[in-house]
Amino acid sequence: MYTRRSGLAVAAGMLLAPFVAPARALFEEPPRRDPLAGISAVEAAEMEAAARVTSPRAVDMPVLIYHHVAPERPLGYESMGALFETPDNFERELKYLKDNGYEAVSFDNLADFLQFGLPLPGRPVILSFDDGWQNQFDYAFPLLKKYGFTATFFVVTGYLEHGNFMTIEQLQTLLGAGMTIGSHTCSHVALSGIDSPSKLQNELAGSKTWLEERLSVPISTFAYPYGSYSTAVASAVEASGYRTARTFDTGAHYTRNRLATLPGTLFKTYRDRYSYVVELTAATPR
Repeated sequence: MYTRRSGLAVAAGMLLAPFVAPARALFEEPPRRDPLAGISAVEAAEMEAAARVTSPRAVDMPVLIYHHVAPERPLGYESMGALFETPDNFERELKYLKDNGYEAVSFDNLADFLQFGLPLPGRPVILSFDDGWQNQFDYAFPLLKKYGFTATFFVVTGYLEHGNFMTIEQLQTLLGAGMTIGSHTCSHVALSGIDSPSKLQNELAGSKTWLEERLSVPISTFAYPYGSYSTAVASAVEASGYRTARTFDTGAHYTRNRLATLPGTLFKTYRDRYSYVVELTAATPR
């Protein structure tokens, strides 16, 4: 299993045309204005301090994964109990997070922290929903608003506007309430099994473009269907313009060299394995 971010290395070169300058003045750098001139000593000190900030290497926090939030499980889904939460259970989980001081952030917020050192809350949490099911809008969304949490909804573009899935209008409502929309491919295919570069490109870049054209917002985050990925797939995700991508790899430790393969957990797994450590060290740089 791929365990490291394998970003595409981009080499940039400059070709300088030789020339002969007729005078030394052509090579002399013109005088520059002092960037700190005209501002107060306090402002200058703040600017200098900001320039010295270095990005942290890692953070411990929960990235939670949900699929269905519904009063009962439909026929045929009996064996998929881990993917279903009743509204009552989901509310209890949100209450736990609220009572313990967690604050919701986005995947971009996490990337900003890891790459640039921009601040996170003392106990950040990312709540994410896969597939774009209608019950997420009907039952999870009202509870998120009730407890003051935002979330990321990873949607399958080929499912939207059909059957038990959300509509574009509902996605726009989510965006208006501060939620984030991410891509979960066009057809929910296991990406590591695709042997056609053009098909992989369509699932990744095609779904991103489709959503951006209809929602008029950048789509910067992605979730792997079934948690299926490889080194090549993760590289293709980055090349398609996604800043972050969430897997189904279990864990609660996040590093800036794994933005294309971020782990995620179910709430129970988080509570049982990671909450004790995270609640002591969340948002603390490693």
